Amino acid sequence: MFKKKELLALSRDRLAITLLGVLALSVIALLLTTLFNVRSSDVQVPIRYTGYGFTNLYRDKWYTLWSFALFAVLVFVVNGFVAVKLHSQRRGVALGILSISILITILALIVADAIFRLAAFSL
Repeated sequence: MFKKKELLALSRDRLAITLLGVLALSVIALLLTTLFNVRSSDVQVPIRYTGYGFTNLYRDKWYTLWSFALFAVLVFVVNGFVAVKLHSQRRGVALGILSISILITILALIVADAIFRLAAFSL
């Protein structure tokens, strides 16, 4: 996993710890949003919106909405691991990965909130 040298280098970098904390908070926000907004029902709920194709709203079973939480956890684990491993050799790349990960989770939070609002109206 992580070597002691990598963790010590990361723990001394205040900006990297801050970005990792903000990433963790945004993932927790997406997890809580998903947890409180997903409800089981027999009605198919909107899961995706696109401007392409014959229909704009694609519908599926309610448990497909859990993919937002799975996506958030996957982004946090994979990108956090890569950033910690890279930090001791290339600090700028590691900070860039963390910054982009934060933007991705915030965008996912916005999209998930919009989809959950649509799902609430379809019930």
